Amino acid sequence: MSPLSKWPLTTDEQIRIRNLFLNELVKISDKDEMESLMKSLLSESEYFMVAKRLVAFVLIDKDYSDVQIAKMLHLTRATVNKFRTIYKYSRERRDPVVKVVERMKISEAMKNLLKEVLLKYAIPAALGRIPKKGIF
Repeated sequence: MSPLSKWPLTTDEQIRIRNLFLNELVKISDKDEMESLMKSLLSESEYFMVAKRLVAFVLIDKDYSDVQIAKMLHLTRATVNKFRTIYKYSRERRDPVVKVVERMKISEAMKNLLKEVLLKYAIPAALGRIPKKGIF
């Protein structure tokens, strides 16, 4: 893990702070409240990267290749490969993220997003052209 400070917290302090954060996070059931919290805690790029990671997990679960995902989401293939490894181990451990991905896969919003992606990338790619601009 990257150092976050010149004066790092002890492992016990880190665990206690993380648990406190998670305990408060699980109490939130309102979308607007969650969005406000995430935007307050994360920079715009961090917030967006978390969202892109979830979309990447969905695409990985739908058996898209690393190259396709990298082009669609404007990520490096190394990053997509890292996400693939993380998701693989999450599936093996039956982590909650797998349930989130399953719900996202069947949501209408995700289906519409994937249709946009397919129309924007798959058809031109079949003709040998990859658009330079992505959906994100």
